Amino acid sequence: MKLRPLILLPAIFFFGCSYPLADKEAPLENSIEVNKQFRVALPENHTTGYMWQLNNNFDKKIIDYYGSVFRGNEKGVDFNFRGLKRGKTTLQFALIKYRDTASAKKFIIEIK
Repeated sequence: MKLRPLILLPAIFFFGCSYPLADKEAPLENSIEVNKQFRVALPENHTTGYMWQLNNNFDKKIIDYYGSVFRGNEKGVDFNFRGLKRGKTTLQFALIKYRDTASAKKFIIEIK
């Protein structure tokens, strides 16, 4: 029994990136089913010093945020979520370096 968490962590890491991708930027909408996990993938290269940051103003009653996984300079970063209940909210991201914002992206998520 004590080994179970050690087995689950690698499985979460390796299979965590296989969630369906919400890739339609606003004003288009992404449709996700209740209780389904999904991800937003954004290009990120750590050698530039810029990193994507999730704005914390989305509706947490509709979507649960599981954290992000950096997949390398060529694949970028995945932000992982799960739909909690029916509704619609917007995920906002900013590409930042120190206090400067270089870019912004919005993804409208509808949980059905």
